[in-house]
Amino acid sequence: MSTDFTQLFDYPPTVELLRTFLPSKAVLLEDNAFKKTWRIYIYLKTIYGVGVTLGNDKYIDSPLAGKNASYEFSFLDWLSQLDIYLSNQIPKQLNKSKVNSNSSKKQQKAEEREKAKENIDLLQKLTIEDIWHQIFYTQEERDKWIDDFKYFYKISETQVQQLLKLRPFDTQGGNFTNYTRLYRLDFQNSLANAQKTQWLKPIYDSNKKLTGNYCKVDSWLQLIPESLEQNSNQGFNGEVNSEYITNEELADFINKFARNTQKRLLFAAEFIRPANIKKQKYNALINTLELNWSKSDCVKPLKITYKKFKTSPVIITIIFPVIFYYIKRGPYLYAIRAAEFEESRYDWEGYRLDRILDVEILDWENEQIPVKLRELKDENELPTPEEVEDSLYADTLGYAFWKTQKMMFVRFERNHYRNYIQNTSRQKIFKEINFKNFQKLNSDLDKFFNNKEITLIFQSLRGQINEQYVFCIANFYEEDIDVFLRILSWGKNIKVILPFDLKEKIFQEIESTLKQYQEK
Repeated sequence: MSTDFTQLFDYPPTVELLRTFLPSKAVLLEDNAFKKTWRIYIYLKTIYGVGVTLGNDKYIDSPLAGKNASYEFSFLDWLSQLDIYLSNQIPKQLNKSKVNSNSSKKQQKAEEREKAKENIDLLQKLTIEDIWHQIFYTQEERDKWIDDFKYFYKISETQVQQLLKLRPFDTQGGNFTNYTRLYRLDFQNSLANAQKTQWLKPIYDSNKKLTGNYCKVDSWLQLIPESLEQNSNQGFNGEVNSEYITNEELADFINKFARNTQKRLLFAAEFIRPANIKKQKYNALINTLELNWSKSDCVKPLKITYKKFKTSPVIITIIFPVIFYYIKRGPYLYAIRAAEFEESRYDWEGYRLDRILDVEILDWENEQIPVKLRELKDENELPTPEEVEDSLYADTLGYAFWKTQKMMFVRFERNHYRNYIQNTSRQKIFKEINFKNFQKLNSDLDKFFNNKEITLIFQSLRGQINEQYVFCIANFYEEDIDVFLRILSWGKNIKVILPFDLKEKIFQEIESTLKQYQEK
């Protein structure tokens, strides 16, 4: 079939593609959402593609696929013009003859409506499995699709098979108008909604009201995920993507053993999701964030409802989301919000995903957005994920990139230093300081310590006896809990000398722990 568009919609319904059809707060494993994504897939295959082939001479086709971008059509036009053969019955064709009189126009409209009724009756017999089986023709392709779905949503194969048996065009009411209302809204809300994704252009009358008619758009290809453009067979897989592991040796190790035919690598990582948050709610939050980040050049602010702790009050705030950061037991959404004080333009804040109660995407024109955030956008000064990543590659102890950098002066037991610091990646963070390089490092010390503290460092180096210890300086993020826990885990093998506030905090922690064990 010829078409005015340089590219046909001929993409397989991978899990990745189906998820792009979802509203921001829907979850693909819900029955209604799953059926809706497959309806959208059928719409696009019959409007921009070559229709849907179902095997055994069964098909769904549409003359709309050959129309140009100026041709206007409604949902009724789409439905009545479909050529469907799903059973032994072939619906009668529309009378294509040209009509001039009002009576013949009414007759043609009646014929269109009758054809649409027959077509919707046929579509209601269609199961998702009918389409799925034919598109994923080989057993290998079907197994791959099921594995992708199971991997992403963590459900059983039985549950996936139940979803595939759903009928996307179920009966919705007792008469034609009622049971097609939901599908007419598909065109209006899912295909032609400029606030989300616009697969069709809605037509307005002179009073700026929707007419119910639509035109095709040349820009639909921009809505296809990049990975599907590069490789239409690409989907989710169970391998560990080492791109996100900053340690090169560990990344290389994972790449080698995660791809073996036999499982030779076990990777233990906690991912804590409290029982009080439903899985569907959790996935809805992820879908909304993914939708907002789908185009990096037009990320929008979010209005979130958040509860930091069980005893904390619920807060509602407006943020600009930058990056997910997996720390310890779960992902944190790191974002900026307008600073409360004049001297700074924004503050960083981390929001643990399972503690976000609700999220809403806001347009930049929304009056609720703080002036400071809007100014950052206008001046192209919003922080990027790349900037965050660069800051984490710095030779600094800890992960709290949004905190102030400080410097510590510590003393290691020599054997511990040799076994756990020397000739490892930690040696870039803990730089040895001694009499030989003291003068050379003095400029670094001046940035973080006063004269009295620098004198203390010099005296500590001068008091070294029999090289029992190794003294080091290290940059760290202030008030970073991981810095605190790391030092505690090294126990007697390390002593913090400076800064005094960190030394005192560690002392108090050790003292209070000791009291616990002294109790009878």
